[in-house]
Amino acid sequence: MKFIDTNVLAYAFYSNEYTERCQAAIKGGGVINTFNLVEAFFIIEKETSRENAIRAIRTLLKLDLKIVSPDVNIVFETLKRAGKNKMKIFDLIHYTTALLNNCSKILSYDSDFDNLDIPREEP
Repeated sequence: MKFIDTNVLAYAFYSNEYTERCQAAIKGGGVINTFNLVEAFFIIEKETSRENAIRAIRTLLKLDLKIVSPDVNIVFETLKRAGKNKMKIFDLIHYTTALLNNCSKILSYDSDFDNLDIPREEP
């Protein structure tokens, strides 16, 4: 199973050099969390329009993705790692989500996910 980072989700829904690869990666399924959806909405809206962001998130909700809602356990596990890791809190929540869901890789263009227990790959 793979965790799909926000930048991959967002890039799939507006024209850029990564669009096709990100679309293919998402169609293959994977794990995301609800924070990914919020972050992707923000990026897509900024790059295109609110209407496109709404359509994009609705599309993601229909795909074969496991959507995890960060609960108290994820927040607790994230906080345990926060003192040892300088990642931004949302990235740390994504990483913890990936760990707790036994993901074998993180699909991302963000080098903040390098040198962790789960390898980062670009689509």
